[in-house]
Amino acid sequence: MEGTEESSEARSRPRSAASGASPVQKHWARNWGVVVVLGIVALAAFAAIGEDVLHHETSAFDNAVRTWVFAHRPAPLLSFFSWVTTIGSVSPMVVYAIIGAFVLWLRGRPLVASTVLVAPAAAVVAYLGLKNVFMRTRPSGIGNVFEGTYSFPSAHATTSAAICCTLAYVFWRERLVPGAVAILFAVLVPVLVGTSRVYLDVHWATDVLGGWSAGLFIAALSAGLYNTSRRYRARRQRNEEHI
Repeated sequence: MEGTEESSEARSRPRSAASGASPVQKHWARNWGVVVVLGIVALAAFAAIGEDVLHHETSAFDNAVRTWVFAHRPAPLLSFFSWVTTIGSVSPMVVYAIIGAFVLWLRGRPLVASTVLVAPAAAVVAYLGLKNVFMRTRPSGIGNVFEGTYSFPSAHATTSAAICCTLAYVFWRERLVPGAVAILFAVLVPVLVGTSRVYLDVHWATDVLGGWSAGLFIAALSAGLYNTSRRYRARRQRNEEHI
């Protein structure tokens, strides 16, 4: 059990004479530091992109990316990214998060499971609210298909980044997947999903960049909740052992 591991480490390892902190405390602080830094970077990136979008200063970049995509769009890639955008849309991503939470619940981690479910809920609320703030018009889309919502930020990019990064972090910390697999999942899936939206011409490139930034910020919040629940679990375990 995770709490048992942390409490046993805390008892078996001496405190550092220089810092007054145990190795477990240092490890917890380091994990929190990474989460906080990622959250700040993601929030700053979204703020910078959002400001440029509000002031219509992204046209040159967005049009350059769109022109390049139009010049490199063979039929096999169109089919591939159409498939990616379908399995990476909001509803499937929410289902993936629910499945991940269910796995954690089966392993006796109900509190951890609840922190995973924060990611999809926050992502949906965030992109719906932000779309109505920015009210950005979409590009024409393949066949001039209109998806019925505003463009910034991309819902696909926001939810995929929020959910995949959260699942990757939690499953890695719970030792269910190795670090390399977690990183690959956290990076590759959102990149493919976001790229599909630009490739299919239903989003501007900065819509996707903004969505990734918002999603990463949400994942950082979810990771912070997870770290807090892990700390609480370890403390409760120690208290039970002293009774």
